[in-house]
Amino acid sequence: MPNFQPDQVAFQDMPGYGAWDIGHYREHHQFIQVFAAQSPAVLIPDFDFLQFLTAGQARASILQTHAQAHVALRAALGITGNDLSVVNLDAQDDFYNWLGIHATEHAQMRQVLGVL
Repeated sequence: MPNFQPDQVAFQDMPGYGAWDIGHYREHHQFIQVFAAQSPAVLIPDFDFLQFLTAGQARASILQTHAQAHVALRAALGITGNDLSVVNLDAQDDFYNWLGIHATEHAQMRQVLGVL
């Protein structure tokens, strides 16, 4: 069962950003757990994304780490995706476009992993 709704947060809604961050981290963690339970285990780093949209000045660094995490997940799943680090999350249009692309990729990952 999916742990969060990756496309449901409003631009500049700080409480919503916090809820999104928690759910987003939980889903990444779930993906990692599914891989670790395979035989043989596929080990992917468990990056700390509990603060992402709410990370203030650290958000740019976390955005880069998050993109690396997606590259590792894509490689393990045999899927492709967009560079999720190329975005200005402070621009409303960029934020919503990125959120949609990101949500689509998480949905694809859930489907391949059987996390429905």
